[in-house]
Amino acid sequence: MLKVKNIKFIIFLFLGIFLFQWVYDFFGGTEAVDLINKKRNKLYLLVLAHIPTLYFDSLTWFVLLKKRSISFWWSFIITWIAQTSGKFFPTGNVTGEFVRIYLGIKKGLSPHEASSTVFADLILATFSLFIIGLFSFFLVIFKDSSLIDSNYSHYIYFSLILIFFGCIFFYFLIRRRLLRHFIRKYNSIFNVKLNKKTILFFIKLDISLYYLTKRKVVVTKALFFRLIGWLAGAFEIYIFLLIMDVNVSILDVILIESFTGIIRAIAFFVPAGIGVQELAFVAIGSYVGLSPSVSFSIAIGRRVREFLVGVPAIVAWLGIFGKHLKS
Repeated sequence: MLKVKNIKFIIFLFLGIFLFQWVYDFFGGTEAVDLINKKRNKLYLLVLAHIPTLYFDSLTWFVLLKKRSISFWWSFIITWIAQTSGKFFPTGNVTGEFVRIYLGIKKGLSPHEASSTVFADLILATFSLFIIGLFSFFLVIFKDSSLIDSNYSHYIYFSLILIFFGCIFFYFLIRRRLLRHFIRKYNSIFNVKLNKKTILFFIKLDISLYYLTKRKVVVTKALFFRLIGWLAGAFEIYIFLLIMDVNVSILDVILIESFTGIIRAIAFFVPAGIGVQELAFVAIGSYVGLSPSVSFSIAIGRRVREFLVGVPAIVAWLGIFGKHLKS
C-alpha cells in the first residue's frame, strides 16, 4: 500500500510533467529544441562552465566546517553528488541536501556537524539569493524603468516577497533559538513523544547553528562565496546564450539566474523542479526581452547540463560510496 508521502510525490511529479508539457506547447518548445540541435556539438562547454559554480558551492560548505573535518576535495565530490541527486533524479533539492548530510557522515563528520553546516549553507544560499536578486532587479529597472510595470513583473515581486519572508524566518529560527522552543512544545502540539536520541540530536543542531552565527568571519566568508556561486551560475547561462548566438547583457543573465533560483526554491516540493524551472526561465527571460523559444532553450540547456554533469556524479557515487550503500 502506498504511503501518503509517496502519493504526494506522484501527484507533484505528474503536475510537474503536465506543467512542462504545457510550457513546451505554448512557449515554442519545438523551436527551442531546434535551436539546441543546431549547436549540440558545443554543448560540452556547459559542463566546463559549471565547474566554477560547483567549486564555489563546495567552498562555501568547506568554509563552514569546523577544523576542516574533511578535505576540500571531499567536500567538492560530496556537493557534486548531492546536487545531482536533487536535480538529476526526480527527488527534489531537499533530498539532495539529505544526501550531502549522509555522505558527510560517511566521511567522518558527526551527525550534528554535518546537519548544521548543510542547513547553514542552505540558509546562506537563501540570503545570498535574495541579495543578488534584489540587487540585479534594481539595476535592471534603473536601466529601463518601464520594466517596473511589465507583463511579467508580478513574478519578480512575488518571488522577492516570498524569499524575503524566508530570510526573516531563518533569522528568527537561529537567533531566537526557535528550534529549541519547538522541541519543548512538540509533545503538547502533536501529542507524540520524541525519543531521547532524537531530542539530543535537535538540541545539538540548535546549539551548533546558534554558535555558528557567532563565527562572523566564517559566515561572512561563506556568504561571499555563495554570492560568487550564484554569479557563476549566471555565467553558465551567458555561455549557453553565446553558444546559441544570442546577445544578452551580464546583468540580464544574473537576473534570470537569481529569479529562476528563487522560484525553484519556493517550489522545492516539485520533484527536480520539473515544469517549474522551465516556466521560470520563460517568464524571467521574457521579462528581460528574450523570445519564449530562446528562454525555453535556456531551460532545456540547463537540463542537458544537469544530465551531462549528473551521469559522472552517479558513477562516482556508486564507485566511491557503493560499499556504504550495500551495508
